[in-house]
Amino acid sequence: MTLLPIVDEFSCSGHGDCVHEAPEVFALEGDVAEVVGTSADDARILAAARACPAGAISVVDAETGAAVYP
Repeated sequence: MTLLPIVDEFSCSGHGDCVHEAPEVFALEGDVAEVVGTSADDARILAAARACPAGAISVVDAETGAAVYP
C-alpha cells in the first residue's frame, strides 16, 4: 500500500513533530507544515501523522483514497 499524507492547514499549529519524524515528507513553511514528498515508507508517514499534537495530518491510501489515519 502507498500512503498519502494530507495536512489540514487550518488545524496545523506548526509544532514540527511531523518534520522530525519524516523530514523527507514534511517541511515547515512559516507556521504550517506542508507535504513536500512521499518517498518515506508507510510506517514513517503514519508515525509523523500520529506525532502531530494538533491532529492536523490525515493519511489515505494513494490508490483507493480510503482513510487510513485517523
